[in-house]
Amino acid sequence: MVRVVFAALIHSLEIYMNNLMLSPEFAEAGLDVSLSPAKIVVNGKTSTDKKLSVLPGASFAAQAYLSQSKGKVGKAAREGVALNGLAAIAHAARRGNYKPLAEALAATLGESVFITSRATFQALPDMLSAKLQDLRNGGYSAKSGKPTGARTALQTSLALVQAVTEAADKMEV
Repeated sequence: MVRVVFAALIHSLEIYMNNLMLSPEFAEAGLDVSLSPAKIVVNGKTSTDKKLSVLPGASFAAQAYLSQSKGKVGKAAREGVALNGLAAIAHAARRGNYKPLAEALAATLGESVFITSRATFQALPDMLSAKLQDLRNGGYSAKSGKPTGARTALQTSLALVQAVTEAADKMEV
């Protein structure tokens, strides 16, 4: 009996808080609700499905933490972090801040990268394509015929620059 009354009380309190936060008076008061109680609803039949249902709406901090997990949850979190990172790089590039892109390219290529202006940013695909064409044996191993690390790094960098350019063009400043 006490559990039922307590559950009803909590439910009523949740409804009251939701209505209060949606009211115009609450919005006009300018109160910060970022530290309000968190309610995360999971969906799915299996434990993994329930865990995966949280990730699409999870904060960057939660995704970053979960990215170290193993299995499907860790993989999905890593993909989410990568997509958030790509969006952040594109947003920064759109505003003229090329440092995040330069850092990502330098880490991928293993060499210094300088992006000094919008013109340099727009010339990156051509520069990377030229480097790709200049690779010995077309960037393939003479013995095994597999792509070399340099070819893979240049292709990854070229794909990153193209994705950032496309995303930045679609964004509003």
